[in-house]
Amino acid sequence: MSTYWDLTSLYTSFDDPKMEQDLAQIKEDIKTLKTWFQNNRDNEAIGDSQKITHMMTGLTSIKFKSSRYEAYARLEASTNTTHQVAQEKLNRIEAVEPDIKELDIMFQSYLSHLDELDNLLHTSAYLEEHAFILHEMVAKQQHSLDSDTELIIAKMKNTGSTAWTKLHQQLLSNLQVDLPAVDGLKEETKPISAVRNMAYAQDQKVRKRAYESELKAYEKITLPMAACINGIKGEAITQSHLRDFDSPLDMSLFYSRMDPSILDALLETMREALPLIRKFMKKKAHVLGHDKGMPWYDLYAPLGENNALVSYEEAKKIVYDNFHNFNPDLAHFAQMAFDKNWVDVEPRAGKRGGAFCYNLPIGESRVLLNYDSALSDVITLAHELGHGYHGHCLKDEHLYNRRYTMPIAETASTFCETIIIKSAMAHWDDEKRFAILHDQVTRYMAIIMDIYSRFLFEDDLFKQREHATLSVSKLCDMMASAQKEAYGDGLDHTYNHPYMWVNKVHYYYVDRNYYNFPYAFGLLFAKGLYAMYEKEGDSFLTKYDTLLRATGKNTIYDIGQHVGIDLTDVAFFKGGLDMIRDDVNMLLKLIETMA
Repeated sequence: MSTYWDLTSLYTSFDDPKMEQDLAQIKEDIKTLKTWFQNNRDNEAIGDSQKITHMMTGLTSIKFKSSRYEAYARLEASTNTTHQVAQEKLNRIEAVEPDIKELDIMFQSYLSHLDELDNLLHTSAYLEEHAFILHEMVAKQQHSLDSDTELIIAKMKNTGSTAWTKLHQQLLSNLQVDLPAVDGLKEETKPISAVRNMAYAQDQKVRKRAYESELKAYEKITLPMAACINGIKGEAITQSHLRDFDSPLDMSLFYSRMDPSILDALLETMREALPLIRKFMKKKAHVLGHDKGMPWYDLYAPLGENNALVSYEEAKKIVYDNFHNFNPDLAHFAQMAFDKNWVDVEPRAGKRGGAFCYNLPIGESRVLLNYDSALSDVITLAHELGHGYHGHCLKDEHLYNRRYTMPIAETASTFCETIIIKSAMAHWDDEKRFAILHDQVTRYMAIIMDIYSRFLFEDDLFKQREHATLSVSKLCDMMASAQKEAYGDGLDHTYNHPYMWVNKVHYYYVDRNYYNFPYAFGLLFAKGLYAMYEKEGDSFLTKYDTLLRATGKNTIYDIGQHVGIDLTDVAFFKGGLDMIRDDVNMLLKLIETMA
C-alpha cells in the first residue's frame, strides 16, 4: 500500500483541465450571483426566503469549488514546499477571495435589515438548517463596516497582513543555523527546523549547542520579524477599533463563538495546573543534573534510552484495535483512511515538517505525517485521525454547518490521543509506558504552561502595540517576562527563550489573534469529555458523536450544553485536570524507577 496520499478525488494533477474550469466557473459564478443580487435585492416579486435561499446555495457552490481548488494546491505544496505551480495556484485562488468576501458582505448587510428573520427561517427546512449561521451573519454585521470599506480592507490585506505573514514564513523557512564545532561535535550548517528537532536529541551537548545556535541565528532576522509582528498586530488593533470591539481579545472571542466567562474558567484551571507541571519539570531537571530548574535546552530532552520502535503497520493496528474497543465507527473510519490512501506517511526532502489533518469539502480528509517509528508517532497518528473523524461526523452537514472554530478544533484529536494513552497505561510494559507517558506529560507542559506564556505575551503585546511600535529588545523582554510568570521556578531563567515570538507562526495571522488558548481549551475539554465517558460507559458514545456534529452550528457554550456541560463552570475543566494530574503523578513514580 502506498505511503503517499491520493489526491485524485480532488484533481488528477495540476494539468487536470477541471482545475482551471473550476477557477473560471468560480469567477463567473461570483459575477452572476452579484448581478442577480443587485438586480433583485429590492424586487418585491421575489420573497425574502427565496432570496436568502438563492444566495446561500450560490455562495455554497462557490465556496465548495474554491475550497477544493485551494485544498489541492495546499496539500501538494505541503509535500513539496518548492513546488512553484502549487504556489502559483494558491496565489490565483487568493486573488479571488476579496470578490467572495464582497458577496458575503452584501448578503450580511441584506440580512441585517430584515425585520422578521426568525419567521422567514421557518418557511423551509433548508433555511431552518442554516438558522444558526444566518443569525451569526446578522451578529457579524453589527461589527462590519460599509461594503466599500470592507472590500478595501479585504483587498489591502493582500499587500498588508497577508504579505507580512508570507514574509515571516519565508524568512523562517529559509533560515540556516551555523552549528560550531564544540565538545567533539563537528561544525555544520542546518535549516532551523532540523536544529529545533535537536531539542529531542539523546545527547545533552547536541541539545545545548542547538539551543544556543538557534538563538544566535534568530538575531539575523529579528528586525524584519519585528516589522512583521508590529504590522500584523497593528492591523488587528485597527480592525478591532473599526469594528467596535473592546479589544483584539474581545474580537477573537466573538469570532471563536466563545463567551469570555468560558475563557476565564479555562485560564483559572490552567493557572491551577502550573505548580503540578513545575513539579514534573523540577524532578526531570534533577534527573538531568540541574539544580536551578530546567534550562530551555532540556525541556524536551528524552529520559532514559527508549529504543522501542513501532513500524507504521504496527501503529495502524494499535490505533485500529484501540479505536474499535472504544467505538467501532471510529475504527471503521480509520481503516477507510488507511485503505483509501488518505495518509501521507514518511519524511521526504521538500516535505513540510510536523503533522496535520485537512478536512476537505468533498467529505474526505487527508493526514500528513512525518512518521519516524517512535512511540510518539503512534499518538500523532491517532491525534490526526481524530481530526479526520470530526470531519467525518460533519460530512453530511451543509457546507456552512461544517465550520467549527479554533477552540473546538482540538477536541476530537485530543480525545483520540487519550484512547491510546489509556490503553498504553493498562497494557504496555513499564519501559513503553514510561516513554509514552513522558511524551504526554511533556505535551501537557507545552499546551498548558507554554501556551499560557504565549497568551500572556500576546495580551501584553496588544496593550503595548496600541501606543507604540515595539523594538526587538522590547519584544524579547516581554517574552522573557511571560515565560517567567508561566514557568516559574520550573525553568532556569538563565536559559529561557526570548526569541519565541520570532519562531511561532501563530502570532503572524491577522485573522487568528490569540491563536494559543484554543489548544489548552481543546486539551482540557477533551480530557473532561473522556472523564465523562469513564463514568457513563457506552451510553456516552451517542452523546459524543452528537456533540461533534453540533460543532459547526452552535456556540461553544451550547456545544457543551448538548452533553449537559456548563463550560463557564470551572468544575468541568477541573475534571479534565484531574486526569492530567493522574498522568503526572504516575510519571513521577515511574521516574523514580525508570530514569
